[in-house]
Amino acid sequence: MIGNRYSITSMLIDKKWRHRPGGNRIPRYAVAHDTGNEGSTALQNFNYFNSRHLAASAHVFIDDQDILMIIPLREKTWHVRRQVSDANDWAIGVELCYGGKISWVEAYKRYVWFFSWLCQTYEWNPTLHIKGHFQLDPGRRKDPVNALKRNGKSFEDFLQDVKDQLEIIKREGEGVHRVNEKKRDRLYRVQIGCFRQKGNAEEAAQKAIKAGFDAIILVDESS
Repeated sequence: MIGNRYSITSMLIDKKWRHRPGGNRIPRYAVAHDTGNEGSTALQNFNYFNSRHLAASAHVFIDDQDILMIIPLREKTWHVRRQVSDANDWAIGVELCYGGKISWVEAYKRYVWFFSWLCQTYEWNPTLHIKGHFQLDPGRRKDPVNALKRNGKSFEDFLQDVKDQLEIIKREGEGVHRVNEKKRDRLYRVQIGCFRQKGNAEEAAQKAIKAGFDAIILVDESS
């Protein structure tokens, strides 16, 4: 089996919105969510969260085209009720986009890959460091089981898929390295604004990935 490699696109919402509270922490675990809004893409979610003050947020939205980071992983977000968990302070919130015209197969591949990337980057154990939203707030939430179940997957299947992908990453040496906000030795930055077309930036990122870097396409360096 060949491991997947994808670009992580950083398109950050404005700091003026109250659902981007800031902070500078080292994440301790990740929470798996689904959007619950069938057919909404990662880009549509960015536009929604970047247009108004909200009482909720997440770090990353994933569909069949993009792994879209809208809030830096080192910052806090509001993705789990604070009454039931410390996830807002310490966890990375990752949302799966599904349904409608979104290809489940491609979106799920990216979802699994990103969680395996997190586990490799932060040296996490998938079983211990990935929580489902439904586990943290069982009285109110069922995600990401909502999306997984309708596509023939259980949460246990998802964790196993992450473990399998993580082993592939380790075996094939994909060049995934620990995140260090002050020093990013193996991250190759591609500024979309420097290219006439987004496709050219994505092509440059893919070349960087093949060269052994983790390519992150930066859309807005100033955010």
